[in-house]
This record gives sequence, structure tokens and C-alpha cells, in this order.
Amino acid sequence: MRRPYAPSLVLLPLPPMHRLALAALAVLPTLAAPLRAAAAQAPLVVTGSWLSQHATDARQVIVHAAASRAEYDAGHVPGARLLLFSSYAPTLAGLSSQLPPAALLDSLLEEIGVNDGDRIVIYGQPLQMARLLVTLEHVGLKGRVSVLDGGMDAWRDAGRPVSRENVAVARGSFTPKIDPSVIADIDFVRANGATAGVSILDARTPEFYLGVSPGQMPRAGHIPGARNAPYSSLTTELTQLRDEPKLSQVFAVAGVKTGDTVVTYCHIGMQASLLYYASRRLGYTTRIFDGSFEEWSKRTDLPVVVEVGK
Repeated sequence: MRRPYAPSLVLLPLPPMHRLALAALAVLPTLAAPLRAAAAQAPLVVTGSWLSQHATDARQVIVHAAASRAEYDAGHVPGARLLLFSSYAPTLAGLSSQLPPAALLDSLLEEIGVNDGDRIVIYGQPLQMARLLVTLEHVGLKGRVSVLDGGMDAWRDAGRPVSRENVAVARGSFTPKIDPSVIADIDFVRANGATAGVSILDARTPEFYLGVSPGQMPRAGHIPGARNAPYSSLTTELTQLRDEPKLSQVFAVAGVKTGDTVVTYCHIGMQASLLYYASRRLGYTTRIFDGSFEEWSKRTDLPVVVEVGK
């Protein structure tokens, strides 16, 4: 009996260009996740014009970092929530202005209505604002925090609306995820003072860096291997960071090279926070030595360098 005709399937080799196209299609699902993640990254700096247009965006929290409630009550960006400096820079283990425990920061952020997945825009006086930036990035919010360039001064000068009303919000639900890469501890600093590719920067003014005065520290001088990049050289009169070419010049004078990891410190971590912000803005991988010279100079087993009188 004759069998019915059943044509066989013959697979011909694909031309090279077609094979490349199929290979590209195959990796698209793999690429999609990082692309989505990149799209979710918030810019480190936003302008007042941008915030005016996006002030009521969903899942966005505006935070006014202030030394006192009176500063907030005197005028703030409409919708901004108050976060007092003393609440996120406590004294711990005898060291001033330290990063708060994760549980404490969790509670503080939930009280002002922060939820997992929110984007946060912060502003305030330079040192308080920069300290809050460090704190939020340490608790896992790097890529979700933006700084309002120029803060309240630039906002007012541009004639934008100012509110004096307290903002009532529902309690949020926030989960801290500590990012250890934000911090350089004392052992890291001690081990890397002369390491190629690591630039340790002292944000204090020259009299303290050189050892002319100890200030309120146990000893005068600076950490071996550190270079001076005074925090006072970073901002303009409107509390804005200087433009990037001028910031780059400050870093170049301090010996920072392309690709370096920058570690910042000062007296107690405040001025170092502003230098951390400037370093992040220039695109450097950046850490802050939170204990700063207060912790270092208390340790009599650790050397200090005094340059005055040499």
C-alpha cells in the first residue's frame, strides 16, 4: 500500500545577519531589568524649576532639613515635611553627629510619611542638607534621593511660592537597607592613607588641617596621607555648590585623579558631608569617615601630621 506523502521539514542555515538578530532578541529580557533599574534612578541634583513642575508628583516626598522648627515655620517649599537635624545626627558613643541607628531612622522617615519606593527631594542649609543626603544614602536610598540646588535661598530668589503651613501626612512604611559602601571606618582609613586609587580628603579649613589649631579636638594636625579640600571652597553665596568645572579644580588641587575612590572627613562629619555631596556630584565613588578627626585624634596609637612650623 502506498503511504501518504508527508513532506519533511528541512532547516536551512540562516545567513549571519539573521543569526545576529536572533541572538540580540534572546538577550533582550536579560537587558530589560537593568534598563528599568537605570530609568528609576533619580538625578542627584534637581533645579527649582524642575521641582515647581513636579511638586505634586505621586510617590515623591519633599523634605526640609532644618536646625530648628522656627526655620521651617519661617517659610518652606509648599508640601515639604520637616526633619530636624538633631534627629538624624545624634551623639553616639562619645562621637558627635553620627549616623543614627537604622531603627531610629526608620521611625523618623515613617513619621514624615516615607514609604518604600518613594523618591525624596531634600533641601536645607548646606551642612544639614548634605548630612541628610549621607544619612539617606547610607540607609539604602541611593538613587532615590535628589538635592534641590540652592535650597530655600534660590527658591525664594526665583520668586517661587513659600508656605508657612505645617504639613499633616499619614504614617509611612519604610524598610531600611543599610548600604555599607557609604561609610569608611577608622580601619579603612588607617589602611588606605597611602593606597593608590584612594584619595582621603580633609574638609576642614587650612588652620586645622595644617595643625595651627586643634580646635576642640584632642590633638592638632591631620590624618597621614590626607589632602586638604576645604568645605568653604565648595559653595556660592546662594548655598549652591559651585559649578562642576570649579569643583573639579578643587579636587584636582587636592590631588584627586579620575577613577579614585574619595574618602571625606572633617572635625565631626558635617563639613565632610558637604564634601561627600560635591564628590558624588562629580561622579566619584565616595565614602565618608563618619567618626572623622574626632575619632582619629582620640586614638593616641594613631599618628597625626602637623605641617605648621616645618
